[in-house]
Amino acid sequence: MTERRALFIAPATPARAGNGLAMRLGIFQDALAEVAEVETLVLPVSGPPPDERFTNAFGATTLSVSVAGRFDTQFALLSRIADPAERLRQFRFYGRGSRHAALSGPVLAEMKHALAGRHYDLAHIGRLYLADSLGSAPAPRLSLDLDEDDAWAWRRLAAAQTPDEAAWSAAEAEAEDRLLARRGPAFAALFVSGPADAAALAERHPGLRFDVVANAIAFPAAPARRDDGATVLFVGAFGYRPNVEGVLWFIREVWPGVRARAAIPPRLLLVGRDPPAELQALDAPTDGIEVRGPVDDIATAYAAATLAIAPLHAGAGTRLKLIEAAAHGVPLVTTRLAARGLDCIDAETAWLADGSTPFADAVLAALADPATRRRRAELARQRAQAAHDRVQVVAGLARVFADMLQTGDAAQGHR
Repeated sequence: MTERRALFIAPATPARAGNGLAMRLGIFQDALAEVAEVETLVLPVSGPPPDERFTNAFGATTLSVSVAGRFDTQFALLSRIADPAERLRQFRFYGRGSRHAALSGPVLAEMKHALAGRHYDLAHIGRLYLADSLGSAPAPRLSLDLDEDDAWAWRRLAAAQTPDEAAWSAAEAEAEDRLLARRGPAFAALFVSGPADAAALAERHPGLRFDVVANAIAFPAAPARRDDGATVLFVGAFGYRPNVEGVLWFIREVWPGVRARAAIPPRLLLVGRDPPAELQALDAPTDGIEVRGPVDDIATAYAAATLAIAPLHAGAGTRLKLIEAAAHGVPLVTTRLAARGLDCIDAETAWLADGSTPFADAVLAALADPATRRRRAELARQRAQAAHDRVQVVAGLARVFADMLQTGDAAQGHR
């Protein structure tokens, strides 16, 4: 029997650890490899181009098409309009989202050239904003991972913005829904990371079906814990703007109150790639803040943490970093939005708080109560492992891909 062949079109380099999006992509990379020989084409809209380590880690043939400086000409021109009202009017007329503009005509043409002469049994696309690349994917069966409800995330962001910013975000949300309505029916399977996003998407797109593939990580057998009772940890990629905004809010609105009221002077450790200048400027030992950037072994950061925080107010999907903290036995203080879609994170397993004063109170309560920290962290780990263990999630997704290859379904309308 001839081995099946699959094409994976990804917006960043897949990985098994590190950045949340890369880890999500890595789940699909491994699941595809269970049922087919995989070639991966990276269109690095949300990360740097792949390097040699990627090929070595996954054993996949890797292609890459650069998108840097190659945005759609119409979007590039409207972005230069000085007047905000006119820029917004032209953006609405343009009709695509800002991230969709990375798939310009030259990028799609180069992609088509790179795949010329290749044929696949299945093509999987890694995010909705790459959906327009499906025309260049030579395969009879197509699947798409939305990961999160991008339109919902834009609308949530708009609620906290100035009127001009909110109008732009609303236009982005409309563009996301238009793209899904236009391209969604072509896919045999549409995946999303959590039931809340699946329900919201199905309500807005009743003709489409959305299957939940949970975010997942490899759970350490016995997480090491050597915290000092005073280390507050944030882990996240700072190329993702909601992470930056959430951390800035925490530092400005929450951290001074925590520092003033804590029995032991606490320190705040920020770990993640691409910390912007506005965060690096806040690195100050006198304020107990350390901006460390990326680390080689994230387990060492979790081992030293007294608790982890997720002070997010925007974005959708399910937070891999909350699952990761739970897997490493680290207690959590999180906004309800950040915990959205994660059944393992609730009032029994974490401290949930919204608003600067309640969040500060929650951090202080967690710092002051080692016994409750241990109890909630142990329960969170148990529940997270039951739903988000990487081995089980990859195996389940591989079965879905195997069924797609066997049934021959080509689009949602044929289900």
